[in-house]
Amino acid sequence: MYNDLYARSFAIPHQEAYMGDASMTHALFGQLKQDILGHLKRLYKKASKRVGTYKAARLHKDDHVVGWVHAMRAVYECLQQAMAWRDIVIVVAEYQRRFLDIWAVDTKWMGCFTQDVAIATKVHAAGVPVWLICDVRLVNSNMNIVKVIPFTPPNDLVIGMYHDPIKLFAQPFDIIARGPNNRRHHEAARQPYSNFEKLPVPKPQVEQLAMKDSLVGKARIDKGKAKAKAKPAPYDVTAPRQNKAVSGRDKWSDIDHPYMPPINSFFKIALQDANKEFLRIKHPRDQMDDGYSLPDPGLFVNVLSLQSLMKYLANWLACRPTWLERVYEESPRPLPRAQNWRDFLISQHAQVPANPQTSSKTSKSKALTATLFQKEVTVLRALWAGPTNVHWRGKDIVISTLDNPPADLVRQITYEICEQSFRYELLDLDEHLGRDAHKDKEARKEQIELIHSIFLSKSLRVWNRDLPEENDGLNVSSFDAALPYFESFCKVLSTWEHFPESLKQPLDATRCEHNMWKGMKECCCFYVQSYFDNTGRPPIVPHLLYSVT
Repeated sequence: MYNDLYARSFAIPHQEAYMGDASMTHALFGQLKQDILGHLKRLYKKASKRVGTYKAARLHKDDHVVGWVHAMRAVYECLQQAMAWRDIVIVVAEYQRRFLDIWAVDTKWMGCFTQDVAIATKVHAAGVPVWLICDVRLVNSNMNIVKVIPFTPPNDLVIGMYHDPIKLFAQPFDIIARGPNNRRHHEAARQPYSNFEKLPVPKPQVEQLAMKDSLVGKARIDKGKAKAKAKPAPYDVTAPRQNKAVSGRDKWSDIDHPYMPPINSFFKIALQDANKEFLRIKHPRDQMDDGYSLPDPGLFVNVLSLQSLMKYLANWLACRPTWLERVYEESPRPLPRAQNWRDFLISQHAQVPANPQTSSKTSKSKALTATLFQKEVTVLRALWAGPTNVHWRGKDIVISTLDNPPADLVRQITYEICEQSFRYELLDLDEHLGRDAHKDKEARKEQIELIHSIFLSKSLRVWNRDLPEENDGLNVSSFDAALPYFESFCKVLSTWEHFPESLKQPLDATRCEHNMWKGMKECCCFYVQSYFDNTGRPPIVPHLLYSVT
C-alpha cells in the first residue's frame, strides 16, 4: 500500500527505531503506490464519461449527480498526498462510494417502479429514473414530479384465453393466499384449480390468518413451555427486552389483513405523522373518556384461534342492536376499555355473574364486564343458551359457520365499526373541546348540524342504513366531490383549541389541487393529534369500502 520514497521522510518515525514502543506504530505516514493511483484515476475517467452522457440526456442540466464527479476529483487529489494509514483507508472508501454512486447512473435504464416514497427519493438522487405508483393525496409537497402518467388499461392485449367459458367475460384469478411471504403462503399459491370459480379457503390457511401471522407486533408465548421452566433463564444481553407498554398490535399503524378494509389515506398519513410523546397528553382531570364506544376493529383480526374469532363475531352481532342504540341515546360513562371489550366478546356468558367481593383477578374482571354491559350480558346469555343463529343486516347467520367466515362479511362488520366509531368519537371530542363555545343551545344545534354535514347521509347513525355502494363523504376519491365534506369537517375543528392558522381560510381558496390536498391532510392531522392529546390513544379513523368479486 505504501511507497518507500516518502516526500517527508525526514519527519517519518521508522518502525525499527521504536520496537519497544508500540504506540509509535500508530504514527506511520505514507502514500499509495503509483500503480494503485493509476487504477483509481481510471475509475475517475469512467465516472466522468458516464456523467457526461447523463448530462447530454438531460440537456446539460447540472444537478447533484454532476456534483458527485467534481467531489470525486477532489478526493483523488487528496489521495496523492502523504497521509496517515487510517486516513488513507477512509479517503479510499469515500472515493469508492462516489464512484459507485455515479456508476448507478445509466441513461439506458427505463427505471424502477416503487410504492415507497423514501425509496423513490433515494433512487432519484442516484440519477436512476423512478416511477412512483402513488395516490395523488400521498405525494409530498417537496417532491419533484416530472410528469403524471394516468393508468392505461391494456385493451390491445389478447385476453381470449382468460375468458370464462360459461360466463364469457374476463375474470382475474382469485387471491389464493394473503399474509407473510413464508412456506405456507408458497404452498397455498401453488394449489391447482381447474376453473375460475371462487376457490374455497382451506382451513389451514384460515387458521394461519387467525393465528400468530396476523398478530401485528405481538409475540405469542407457549404457555406449556413457560410452565415447564423450573427457574427463569439467565439474563441474555443479546435479547431485546419486552416492553409491556407496546405489547399487542401497533394501533398507530394500518392493519394489512384480508378481514380489514383499507384505511383512508389522509388519516393514514395523520396517524404516521402524529406526535406521540406522552408529555402532550393532558392531565387526567382535563382528559375526556378514553374508552371505546364500539369494539376496537383490530379485535376481529388479532385473534389467537378460530374459536375465539367465532365468539367475537357471534357475540358482537347478537348485542350490536341494543348496544348501538344505548351508546347513541344514553352515552354511557365510563366507556369500556379495549380489554373490557375483549373480555366481554370472548365469553359465552352462560355462568352466573361473579361476586364483586372476591379477590380473584378473573372474578373482578367478570364483575366489571357485567357492570359495563348490563343489558348486553343478558342478551348473550340467551344467545348461548338456545339460538344457533345471529343476524346481520337482514340475514340469518349460523353461529357454527363463523369460525371460517366469508372475508366480505367480516370486512363489512369492521367497516361499520370503524365508520360508526369515528362518528361517535368525533362527536365526543367536539363536545369536550367545544363545550365553552357551544353553551348556547342554538349554537350547539348549529354545531350538530355541521357535524352531520360531514357525512353524505347527514346522520351519525350507520347501523340503521344500508351500507353505501361506493365511498362517500370524507372517503370519496375525487377532490371536487370530497371538498364540501372536508369544508364542514374543517369548520367543526375551527372551534377547538390550538386550531391551525393555516386552516382558517377556505380549502379551495386558490382552487389549486395541491393546496386542497395539503389542507385536507392538515385537517386530519389536527384531528388525530387533538384526539391523542385529550385521551392518550389514537382515534378510530374512517376506512374505505372494500369488496372482492
